[in-house]
Amino acid sequence: MYDVVIIGGGPCGLSTGLALQEKGLTYVIIEKEAIVNSIVNCPLHMTFYSTSDRLEIGNIPFLSQDVRPSRTELLKYYRLVTERQEINIKCYQKVNSISKNVSSFTVHAEDRHGNAIPYEAKMIVIATGIFDTPRQLDVRGDHLSKVSHYYKEGHLYYGQHVAVVGGKNSAVEAAIDLHRNGAHVTLVHRGETVLEGIKPSLLLDMRNLLKKGQIEFYPNSSIADIDETSIRIHSPEGTFTIQNDYVLSLIGYQPNISMLQNIGIQTDHSSLVPSFNPETYESNVKNVFLSGVVTGGITNRVYIEDGRFHGLKIAEEIAQRLSYVQS
Repeated sequence: MYDVVIIGGGPCGLSTGLALQEKGLTYVIIEKEAIVNSIVNCPLHMTFYSTSDRLEIGNIPFLSQDVRPSRTELLKYYRLVTERQEINIKCYQKVNSISKNVSSFTVHAEDRHGNAIPYEAKMIVIATGIFDTPRQLDVRGDHLSKVSHYYKEGHLYYGQHVAVVGGKNSAVEAAIDLHRNGAHVTLVHRGETVLEGIKPSLLLDMRNLLKKGQIEFYPNSSIADIDETSIRIHSPEGTFTIQNDYVLSLIGYQPNISMLQNIGIQTDHSSLVPSFNPETYESNVKNVFLSGVVTGGITNRVYIEDGRFHGLKIAEEIAQRLSYVQS
């Protein structure tokens, strides 16, 4: 029996574990892949927009070579924090369900070999983020192996016809990098422009590439369907087919709604923001808390630099609650 089971081993899950540890509470973090897996899925050579000090957890300094750290530096930092602080995390264990008992919860997990591993706890913290659940195109062919929701590096696509779907930072950054690595890039966006609301570091490059026609851009458009060698695009000028080898659908991510709903957590229909108390981060289900990016639904309003502090309030509330029960 643990005081708390934390589901999700990203930066916000780790910081919650550290906060509970400071309070002397027993906990375990269950992560279905590697620690900070959302960062693992970022492009290999990505530089984060947040400065290093705003990505620190547990009051442990993070010094990067430049003001804004690279993916490699950030992964190393979180590994070192996990090791030095002896964070209790179990990787490569997938949570299948959570059941409520009279005065506790059982988290039903399984390891990579399919072995069932139950964890019992007085309270639950869900820190699953959103990046493991990409939003779908919901068109014919979106299940094909040529379709990906994550972008690693451009070299793999040299000489290939690649369609990037989306208009925010991740899509724009991928399109630029693909062009630099010799891909034939088509950018499809449902909005009118991709030159608003993106990082300043991307703006000049994208503007020049579009002006020179080096990236084919279809605004106010969407993918109609996908097959092995082409895609059809809906645009204001009509529907047409273009050659295509790969599709990168970078239209965003969402919380694992099924996990939340299965335990009774309510979510807003349009924003997918779950119901929780902003003072304690307790959900509408008693003794089940939410930490980190998952609290923002699909709004893109909660980031690591904000969510890393959620664990402090959660730990304070849980410590007071358990202290009261024990007394």
